[in-house]
Amino acid sequence: MADIDLTPQFKQQMVSRPRTRGRYSASELYFMLHGTGKYKTTPEKWLHPPERTVEENLRMWNGTWTHNKIQSLLIPDYCENKREFVYRDIVLVGKADYLLPDRVFEFKTSERLMTEAKSYHLHQTRLYLTMFDRPLGIIYQPVQDKNGLYLKEIGRVERDDVWVELELELLYEFHKEVSHLWDKETGIS
Repeated sequence: MADIDLTPQFKQQMVSRPRTRGRYSASELYFMLHGTGKYKTTPEKWLHPPERTVEENLRMWNGTWTHNKIQSLLIPDYCENKREFVYRDIVLVGKADYLLPDRVFEFKTSERLMTEAKSYHLHQTRLYLTMFDRPLGIIYQPVQDKNGLYLKEIGRVERDDVWVELELELLYEFHKEVSHLWDKETGIS
């Protein structure tokens, strides 16, 4: 019997979307504004993201699969709500995993059991509270064990519009640097 290598099709399916000037993802914002070392997204890295490894793509693919399966068990009308939030001449795009009238749920997958949410999970969820006009955000990790499947709460944040305004100002400064590079690369002065 011969193996069938699906890697080429998988790589093609996992290619990043091209960047659009002035559009930023809430899930990437923490690394653009507060990341350090290899976890810092500079304007150059934002414009030209490094190619992800097969291992990184597999983690993303598995996370997406887990999200889809969890959401299939919940009320569909509350799943995956997308919002575009305009600030000056930029757009912040976010997709809440589960949205109730008084809260946002974010699902964070990992191969390891987390005891608490990461700072970038809290950051993204706090952004969503302003974007989706909700007072409370709860971060869950889907967990399965011999007894079943459940969502383990690993963090929560409250809405803070003043904090979001400060973050959007930082994003705007980042955007100006991206725009300068964009113009330079395209020959616009």
